[in-house]
Formats: sequence, C-alpha cells, structure tokens
Amino acid sequence: MQTYSSRDVQTRFGTVLDVAKREPVTVTQYGRPSVMIVPFEIGQEAVRVHSAARFADFLAAMPPTKAGAPDLSEADINRIVHELRA
Repeated sequence: MQTYSSRDVQTRFGTVLDVAKREPVTVTQYGRPSVMIVPFEIGQEAVRVHSAARFADFLAAMPPTKAGAPDLSEADINRIVHELRA
C-alpha cells in the first residue's frame, strides 16, 4: 500500500488515482493517516458489508415480539394487506 500526503494528492491526483485503481492508497494529513482511496469494487463491497452490519445491529436492538403474538403465514399477511387496502 502506498502513502501520499494530502499535498501530494492535490498536486498529483491523476497519478494517485492510477495507483489507487490497483491497490489501496493511504492519504496523510500532518503525517497521520486521514483517509484511504481504494479501488471502486473494494469500496462498494466495504459499503455493502458495513450497511449489512448496521442493519444487523438495528435488528438486534429491536424489542422481542410479545409472548402469545400470533404467527402469521404469508397468506395471512397478504389477506390482511388486501383487507386494509379495501
């Protein structure tokens, strides 16, 4: 993985993008890592995995269903939806 300062990225953006198409690039500010530029496909997958993890956390935080709540089949749900639309 190559590292560029933010100043280098500003002045040599095209060169940095050519590298970032092949491998992740770390961008530093004041000598500390600040952001990473990654190939598009890797970024897409990272966003998908992150979104899935956030959704899983959301579901885990949901209160449990009430005891004694009826188990509805798909047919039951469709029937209720059609009744409510009428």
